[in-house]
Amino acid sequence: MASYWATVWAFIALCLWLEQQVLKRLDIESGSLQVAILLVSTPAVFLATVPRIQKNPKARLILERARYVAVLVAAALLGAYLHANHTDDSYENALREGAVLACAQIAACKAAAADYANTR
Repeated sequence: MASYWATVWAFIALCLWLEQQVLKRLDIESGSLQVAILLVSTPAVFLATVPRIQKNPKARLILERARYVAVLVAAALLGAYLHANHTDDSYENALREGAVLACAQIAACKAAAADYANTR
């Protein structure tokens, strides 16, 4: 049941994203006006979507199939977010950064590192 609601909210998020893109193209740059429009349209999209899915068997079948895609997309987005915001504070990373900074100050080391990089 959780994947059902995840799919419904993913559809609503997609609708809101498309709506925001339309607002940008219409040059409605006021943040408060965009928020007001999106706050009004969120319940409207929800109330238009959920009863239609519950009443229409074909829409329910599409939702059943799309929920797997929605869960996979959510997992991929979460993985991309975690990868982009990951900071490596390990000892090895600090040691590597220190070696790079020290080597940049020594001319022979810097030349050897550049030579190694060019021959790889």
